[in-house]
Amino acid sequence: MTGWLNGLLQRSGFPSVAPAQAVGVILLTMGLLGFLVFGLTGSLWISISVLACLVAQGVELLNSRIAKRVEVQNQDWPKFLDAIHSAAWAGSSLQEAILESRSFAPKIFTGEIDEFEHDCSAGLSFDDCLGNLKARLASPIGDRFVEITRLAHQSGGRGYLLALRVQSAQLRLENATWNEIRVKQNWVLSTAKLAVLAPWLVLLVLGSRRETGIAFESETGIAVLMIGLVASLLAFRLIKALGKLPIRQRTLLR
Repeated sequence: MTGWLNGLLQRSGFPSVAPAQAVGVILLTMGLLGFLVFGLTGSLWISISVLACLVAQGVELLNSRIAKRVEVQNQDWPKFLDAIHSAAWAGSSLQEAILESRSFAPKIFTGEIDEFEHDCSAGLSFDDCLGNLKARLASPIGDRFVEITRLAHQSGGRGYLLALRVQSAQLRLENATWNEIRVKQNWVLSTAKLAVLAPWLVLLVLGSRRETGIAFESETGIAVLMIGLVASLLAFRLIKALGKLPIRQRTLLR
């Protein structure tokens, strides 16, 4: 559980936050939100229902942040490849070109490039260093880059500059296509998610009236809340499933 949470924090851009701290902040935030909603409505069941919807929205925001970081990372790859191309064109070896271009690499992979340098300094063969880099990157784009570099190394560097230029141009075209799709998809999904959340925001406002809170404390009111909550969470899940874009798959694992 701790390892999963630590990985989630890493992907979300919070590498310095310990899992225990994250759990503490989440529990404190949920407690404060629950207290505020209960203070406004005076109904425990309304508070539980609204809090469940807010938690679902929070999880979705976290997933969106992770997806955004991956998107930014993909946007930085062409710059990294162009920098390596320039260094290799200037006469640097394949290893030197990669290390000299680290400042242009996607920031999420800075540590992986540093580990690559450590492997090279430790006396590992260039193929082994590339294999370790590929495993650490664990990225479809990284797989392609590593295999192109490996082939160039085995063939004495012939065709490497052209291969880098082609891969960079291809990635820019892919990123432009994905960005266009995401813009249209995000507009539709955001509208659908707002439609799911809107009734609960209305309920929160109406719950400030004492008679509303009393009505939802009855058995019928609780049943209506539970049915509405289940329907909203299912709709939220369905929106995510139907609107999920395919991800780039790793095909060069070996």
